[in-house]
Amino acid sequence: MNKQRKKVILLVAVIQILAIALLAGCDLNTPVSACHATGEIDVPFEEILIDVSGAKEHLDHPNDIFPVPVGGCPTSPLVIEDGKITICHATASEKNPYNEISVSVNGLNGHDAHDDDIIPAPDGGCPTSPLVIEDGKINICHATASETNPYNEISVSVNGLNGHVTHDDDIIPAPEGGCPTSPLVIEDGKITICHATASETNPYDEISVRVNGLNGHVTHGDDIIPAPDGGCPTSPLVIDNGKIMICHATGSETNPYNEISVSVNGLNGHNKHSDDIIPAPIGGCPAIKQ
Repeated sequence: MNKQRKKVILLVAVIQILAIALLAGCDLNTPVSACHATGEIDVPFEEILIDVSGAKEHLDHPNDIFPVPVGGCPTSPLVIEDGKITICHATASEKNPYNEISVSVNGLNGHDAHDDDIIPAPDGGCPTSPLVIEDGKINICHATASETNPYNEISVSVNGLNGHVTHDDDIIPAPEGGCPTSPLVIEDGKITICHATASETNPYDEISVRVNGLNGHVTHGDDIIPAPDGGCPTSPLVIDNGKIMICHATGSETNPYNEISVSVNGLNGHNKHSDDIIPAPIGGCPAIKQ
């Protein structure tokens, strides 16, 4: 997009600022808020007050945002193409909570007033379950690249996710049962989980879901995330405070199993132990290797 076209787009923003001031019953010297692009990675935007003369100066700032979104300025840099960015528009639907749409960076086509929208859209796509937003923040699982502590549950701004929009391995939002305790195997943005069916004879279905939102399974406290390498359990789990009992294979002939308590999400890495017994039998772990 050439420089002249950029100025035309930003001229529209100036007109919007004038309209905001007039509708608010203010004179044209009344300052309004804008998100000024800083060019920095850590703090990509700062909220500033500008008047009409200041707005004219910002005509040469193609990355500035007019007006400020209700949820605040984005906390990660925007990818702007032809004056537009991609956002997740909240639909209020449980099954399809967000639509990924392209909007003008200036005015956001009215979405600046939508505090449930996600600006910009995460690189991994919009979440497939509704977010729980408190004070403009959500909880996510940040991938650490550590085998022993693969995820940290952190609170980030819904707008920009404090830079985590570009982290494909993060889980957005965090599951209700907590972040997985073992690294996820993500293929094409999807992972395999065990969905609790509430059936005694077929307690779990192994299904593939999007890592962002888990297709609504973030709110399923009985699901197992991710699915164990040996497959989903064939008997229902007894979950106590997010933990279950399993029989950990020791490799010892005299003491083949240790009964231990692990997180249902990730099983503290035991999802990759094909010799472990998940869950532990009611009568206790076997005294002979199975």
